[in-house]
Amino acid sequence: MKYCEIFKNLPKEGLEPRQFLRYCFGIAELSPGELLEEETDSQYRKKCITVLCAVLGVQRPTVRKWGSDLNFDGIPNYSKVSLAYIQAAEIVPNQLKSILRGEYNAPEVDAQAFLEKILLEELTEQQILQTVSHANFRTTCVKTLTQVLHIGTKSVQDWGQDMSFHKMPKIHKHTLGYALAAISKSSSKAWDKQAA
Repeated sequence: MKYCEIFKNLPKEGLEPRQFLRYCFGIAELSPGELLEEETDSQYRKKCITVLCAVLGVQRPTVRKWGSDLNFDGIPNYSKVSLAYIQAAEIVPNQLKSILRGEYNAPEVDAQAFLEKILLEELTEQQILQTVSHANFRTTCVKTLTQVLHIGTKSVQDWGQDMSFHKMPKIHKHTLGYALAAISKSSSKAWDKQAA
């Protein structure tokens, strides 16, 4: 897949937690009255926290700090991006039962594996050598990560001087995992359309 096509297949904006959770629990299409009934259920917020912890790979206290209501207004933008990728990849509601049982493990992809898949996968050995040795390759890597993760260039640059970006926080590894899942899902849908 061409590099520029990859970004066309990823959501451009993050997804608000409340909308994501409604989608997860299959209640997004309900009437306002029915939504109110579902969202005021005594166990609903607890289940929402469980889902957010599992898919984002964070602890319960972290999610609770994001807010005391179902909007979770304090959630970082990069986590909203992860939620959009999760929805695009159609991971939830398919995995909802395993998430609620505590059996779900969020995917983790390190920066180097992600960049190799996105930038180098379909190249020959000679093309890979040319690409990697090009003066702008690091800039391309930084730009790719900032675009996919929706974070600042300085943050990415601080993660390391080589393609491994070994100081990248774990939460972003989950986002890269979901980004690859979303890219794969959109590629398979495009393939299905061509085959039809």
